[in-house]
Amino acid sequence: MPGKFDSPAESRGKRICYSCGNSYPDIFRFCPRDSTDLAYLPPPIENLARDFSRSHKWVAFNFISALGLILAAWLIIDQLSIMPAGSAPGYGELTVRTTPPGARVYLDGSQVGVSPVRLSDVPTGFHRVRAVCPGYSDGNANVEILPSATQKLVWDLSPLPSRKANSRNKYLTELFTRQIAPPGETPGGTST
Repeated sequence: MPGKFDSPAESRGKRICYSCGNSYPDIFRFCPRDSTDLAYLPPPIENLARDFSRSHKWVAFNFISALGLILAAWLIIDQLSIMPAGSAPGYGELTVRTTPPGARVYLDGSQVGVSPVRLSDVPTGFHRVRAVCPGYSDGNANVEILPSATQKLVWDLSPLPSRKANSRNKYLTELFTRQIAPPGETPGGTST
């Protein structure tokens, strides 16, 4: 059985199998042991190492790039979470003015001030607003507060009719329709 070459002088006229390391005479085209092509010369190990390292460089570059993108996204989310509440996109403003001024203003049932009033940091969504002024009709509205926007309400509250005049007019109307004389007069219209 042929052995491995120890010197270049012995390798003349013989072929070496790169797979098993045995040497064979030139008449052999394939290794009788593992059928490896004896004419094939593998590339030097330096070329294989260089090709292998190139692919790893791309893998490392892609990994570092992905890691950088994840870090940037995390920093952006972190910065958004520490924004001041007044500038957060979930709040808006509400301004209420009434004629006459001085009406008590209620937001969702809680008194928030006296008109004219400007409310900041009102949560977005629908809210019930009411203005109450003694002697005037109430102002009521459902408003939608949008993020970073100002909603304005202007009410011209109408005066309520006086109770004394209203009850006196009602009494006189009843007397007139029944033709009942007011106290101190006779039904014919003459006074006593």
